[in-house]
Amino acid sequence: MRDHHFQKNGVFCEAQNASPSVVRYQTVCTEVEGDAQNYFTYGLQCLGGWQGTWVQLDVIEDVSPRREDVLCLATKFNMLNLSPIHFRDAVLDSVNG
Repeated sequence: MRDHHFQKNGVFCEAQNASPSVVRYQTVCTEVEGDAQNYFTYGLQCLGGWQGTWVQLDVIEDVSPRREDVLCLATKFNMLNLSPIHFRDAVLDSVNG
């Protein structure tokens, strides 16, 4: 994508690219209050990098109670350079597969 220039109040501004230059996936941990006791669940977040800053693009907090399963997904998505557009479908396919 190219940067676009536009004029706002007589001043030229530069709009940044709409898509990140780098995407990565990492695990997140959430504590859930259960009836008898609290437990932890693991999920994935999709991060986009723009000019040295990471921004959360999407997150699915409850993928699995097994940390190792979610770590494997994050590693797989990073190795494949999975597009953020396919993030939710890929997680759903992995959980249901």
